[in-house]
Amino acid sequence: MRVESERGFVLHLIPYRETSLLVDIFTRNFGRVRCVARGFRKPNKKGISRALFPYTEYLFNWQGRGELKTLNRADVMQAPVLLQQESLFVGLYINEILYRLLHEHDAHESLYQSYSELLLGLAQAGVDEQSLRLFEMYMLDELGYGLVLDSEAENGTPVSREGVYQYIPEHGLRQVNPQSTAADIGLKGADIIAISQGDFSQTSTMRTAKRLTRQVIDFYLDGRQLNSRELYRQHKQNKQPQPADKAALSGGD
Repeated sequence: MRVESERGFVLHLIPYRETSLLVDIFTRNFGRVRCVARGFRKPNKKGISRALFPYTEYLFNWQGRGELKTLNRADVMQAPVLLQQESLFVGLYINEILYRLLHEHDAHESLYQSYSELLLGLAQAGVDEQSLRLFEMYMLDELGYGLVLDSEAENGTPVSREGVYQYIPEHGLRQVNPQSTAADIGLKGADIIAISQGDFSQTSTMRTAKRLTRQVIDFYLDGRQLNSRELYRQHKQNKQPQPADKAALSGGD
């Protein structure tokens, strides 16, 4: 099988042997594809190696019949995108959860488009927490893990603005007694309704969306830790707090 001029982004790469790379790419029509990029770390006659940059759209050529393809060519469609500061950590986080949750060769064209738009926003305007939360929820929906936020799972009762709920992955919402529920578990019904309506105007709603998406993503990671979260924690510890800083990353405290 040979594929040419397929649009895609680099999600993850590691050195392989002396001159090559193992690369996972997120493509528009083939989903996540794992390739070996032979000789990409070896300088050409001009002393230049074929570097691969994250957050930058390429046209990829590859071939092969097995699960591990051979990447033959990677042509950038634009100047390499260099995310900075908070945007860089969000980019690392999004790439890592896609790398871990996307199944190989499972195409998600609309998710690819949403990912492209999120990267464009990070590069041009910086971190927008609402866009990140919406992307997380859309990603979960596309992967078959969509959140059901309009009613209780067991009896179909609509969510009450005054109620307090717990979200159980692969089950849904369950109303709980607010007096016996820990503050870090209970989700206010008013915030759940606002999330389902796409209204993130209240701080409490944004905070609830962050807790909710983190809980569900962690469930499907099945105990695997995200390196991007640890890097973000270290970044926050080493940085003087600024009033305008946003702990948008789901790993943020």
